[in-house]
Amino acid sequence: MAEGTGTTGTETPAVTTATTTPITAEQLAAVKPVLQQQMLVDKAEASHAAAKLDQAADNGKLTLDVDAADALIKAVDDARDQVMDLWERTSKQLATPLQFGENPVAKAISARFSELAVGEESGAAKALFDLFKVLDDISNALSRNRDSTRDADEQAEEAMKKAGGSW
Repeated sequence: MAEGTGTTGTETPAVTTATTTPITAEQLAAVKPVLQQQMLVDKAEASHAAAKLDQAADNGKLTLDVDAADALIKAVDDARDQVMDLWERTSKQLATPLQFGENPVAKAISARFSELAVGEESGAAKALFDLFKVLDDISNALSRNRDSTRDADEQAEEAMKKAGGSW
């Protein structure tokens, strides 16, 4: 077997080391529009999916049995709560100004990073909060569907009993 190809069971796997290179303010500024655009696309797709789920639940087209709905609601609520926890923990940290020094350039860089982290329209903290709202909307739609299914089952059971049948 040629050297460096295949394994005989006695070789040790190659070890690689990665190094990170600090990103400059210019590099961050250059990539920010791309990241913002992708965040907006992702947010729009998630909002659209939540709206479709909401509409399906309202129209009675979403059908889940109560146990499946409860499990799904719990999973969505857990994810929503984790996002809120992350938002609460990181928002204050992200808003903390970076200490690059007291010169005007250092202050400008610190302000720019702060804007990227907690900016009103495009910051990471806002993206987390937007995700929380989408998950909350999904949970509410699923809860309405579960309640509607439960009500329909109870009405059918009552109608069956009134007609002399058993459920």
